[in-house]
Amino acid sequence: MIPDRYDGKTFVLPPTPCTDERRLFLKRTNEILGFLFVTCLSYHEYMNHFEKLVPNLPFKDRTPMKIKLKSKFAMMPANRVLAFTKEAVDVLARQVFVMIYGSFETYLYGLFERSYAAVGVVENTLETSLDILMKKRWDGKFCKMGVVFGFEYMAGELARHFSNFKMDFQGKIFNNPLDFLDELTQVRHRIVHASSIIGKDQLIFIDIDVLPELVNFFYHLTDYTDEIFAKRFGYSRAVVNPGEA
Repeated sequence: MIPDRYDGKTFVLPPTPCTDERRLFLKRTNEILGFLFVTCLSYHEYMNHFEKLVPNLPFKDRTPMKIKLKSKFAMMPANRVLAFTKEAVDVLARQVFVMIYGSFETYLYGLFERSYAAVGVVENTLETSLDILMKKRWDGKFCKMGVVFGFEYMAGELARHFSNFKMDFQGKIFNNPLDFLDELTQVRHRIVHASSIIGKDQLIFIDIDVLPELVNFFYHLTDYTDEIFAKRFGYSRAVVNPGEA
């Protein structure tokens, strides 16, 4: 991380070598984080406005409210609108978590598709990608990548790449990036396939402050995978400012 040129107090990601696929990954995460921050601001501003508005409504917080989308609308009492606004940040955090994780997998699919022809895989490429990334722990996924694309993968090298990187997921500390990835995979699975329920109707809580740190982790991880594929297949890596990808 380097000091932010605008205030000199906070830190931003430094320029970094990127294949086209990694640059697109950084572009997507910029869009996702931009969506997160702007939406949170909108929720906060609307809630402040709405809380001041409710006492002046005809039936106070029981006043029916008409909320329009584009050509559709919904009716609900003011207190429900306020409740949804407060709950929405937790829903947003879970969905942004899934978007960030999914963006990393999209990056990998892109690298795979680009590389298949070089290793003689010309048919059923989607099925091959799914076979690499599904139903295995991440150590097994990287091993499978090495087999399919013909490079030597060593878990120790990946661990060394993260030797000075703090991996903290909501208070749970990890020393190995593979364990950290496996934890993220389980959380994603719960959100997507179990309606975010972790037992007794309790919902998964994602601290919204974790999400930018999650992007930093994947920034570091994509640097590792990008370099492996670039060396194996001779892909060029242009130096990109992550904030302007």
